Amino acid sequence: MIVLLALFYTIAIYLGVRKPSYYVIYYILASTKFLGFVDPGSFIIGGIEIGYFGLNLITVFSLFFYRQWYDLPKQIKPLMLLFFLMLTYGLFKPVFDGNSSIIKALISSKELWYYALFFYLFVYRDLIHKALMVSFIKYLGVYLASMYIVGTILPQITPPSYYNGLHVRTFFPTYISLALFLFSIDLKFSNVRRLNHRIYVVILILGLCLARHLSLAVMSILGFIVYKYVYNRHLILQKYSIFALLVISFFVTIFSIVFVQDLYYDVINTINGIVTGEDGALSSRDIYNEFRWRAINENKAFGYGFIHKSSKLMNYLGSDTSNRFMESLGVVDSGFVDMLAKFGYVGTAIILGIYIKYSVTGFFRPYVNPLSLVLSMYLLQYIFINYTWSVYTFSHGIIPACIAFYFMFESIKEMNLENNLKLQNI
Repeated sequence: MIVLLALFYTIAIYLGVRKPSYYVIYYILASTKFLGFVDPGSFIIGGIEIGYFGLNLITVFSLFFYRQWYDLPKQIKPLMLLFFLMLTYGLFKPVFDGNSSIIKALISSKELWYYALFFYLFVYRDLIHKALMVSFIKYLGVYLASMYIVGTILPQITPPSYYNGLHVRTFFPTYISLALFLFSIDLKFSNVRRLNHRIYVVILILGLCLARHLSLAVMSILGFIVYKYVYNRHLILQKYSIFALLVISFFVTIFSIVFVQDLYYDVINTINGIVTGEDGALSSRDIYNEFRWRAINENKAFGYGFIHKSSKLMNYLGSDTSNRFMESLGVVDSGFVDMLAKFGYVGTAIILGIYIKYSVTGFFRPYVNPLSLVLSMYLLQYIFINYTWSVYTFSHGIIPACIAFYFMFESIKEMNLENNLKLQNI
């Protein structure tokens, strides 16, 4: 294990300093547990996972080997400042409150260190092969989606880290969503009707549907349809297409419910469960989050920062250390609860405000291009997904978001350069 960890770190350091494009690919592969065959999260010393945390420290370490690491694009500096303040606040708030030591707060902060990738991407922005990165993400998404399809038929042949004996779970379905949005550009603007692209899109949509993250699947498929059919080739919304989409969606929904009996009963039972409070998923989430809401209500404004599960605050709240969903104040399946617990209403409002401001950049006419628009749609869906899945504060959301922001701002920069060259030639 030590030898494998040393090899993992050695490769990361070499690529991080010398080969930025391949380091980003290596980083993403590591986050997928190397396509399901090697899990860096299994590197544990003293009960602490050091595989991914060490990788993020290497990412930060590699920044300072770039001579002008401090020379960053002006438009993304507020985002970088936001991430730095989130980390600093989360580390020192529990120390000042007397709820935790700095070491325990640091251990509890490990998920937020994935934002180091954002810094790395923009420091090495001119050395990263963007076309290679886009292509890699697209086919990575196809691979992960294929694992869900194969796992539904023959789960035993899926990679060992993706199958726990009960169901298939890849790392991460958010890559599938990002790949779907990227493929939508090919389908919309390619002059050649490529059958393989259409097959890939079908695989991606099936994978999303099988991934058991309903909000992610619905928002991704809806975003794909809007981009492909509601925007025209000049990236302008067509009012007729919006109306047609709403009408078609309405009738498809009605006919599906009426003529597919199993679907009809599933919808009725789901609605009854939500109305009566008997829905299993929702009621269990309410039970698991009861002590978190109690903590939030006691410190609404500013939250608690990064609280370790062994802190005295957790003992005071009466969390259940025998239940993995209740042993910590942080929570994966309720994103807004997680943010409120860490940063309070004030911090959460600031984070969401800045995030949304940058996420919608690609919708505005001065910045709109095929890539910036589709990535804005990808990033904006996080607002809706975060209700049931913590995409702002956990790696499954942070890593794809960093990549999406990088592609979006780089595409805008390239578009501005092209426009300036055209003006100079007039």
